[in-house]
Amino acid sequence: MNTVSIIGRLTRDLELKSFNEGKGFYTRFTLAINKVSNKDLQPEADFINIVAWNGAAENICKYLKKGSQIGITGRLSSSSYTDKDGNKKYSMEVVAEDFKFLDNKQQVV
Repeated sequence: MNTVSIIGRLTRDLELKSFNEGKGFYTRFTLAINKVSNKDLQPEADFINIVAWNGAAENICKYLKKGSQIGITGRLSSSSYTDKDGNKKYSMEVVAEDFKFLDNKQQVV
């Protein structure tokens, strides 16, 4: 089973990008996820990369901005590539399958 559920805040304003001659859309963004360090109980954050496709990407870009809170349910996806120095690099991101805006309407507008 590959299911991820997270709640966080956008780290920057979003950009909707198109592909397939404008027939498809996507956006990539990072969520800051709050956590508490066990050492000194100071708040910290994890930064999780997210990708959303088509209608989800359009709605997320239309209604949210930097600092907006969102809940995402999706799946974890991994990929690899070779950098310019020939080193193999790995990355992971959450592919958004469902989402919920968590700010109240006055904050989103």
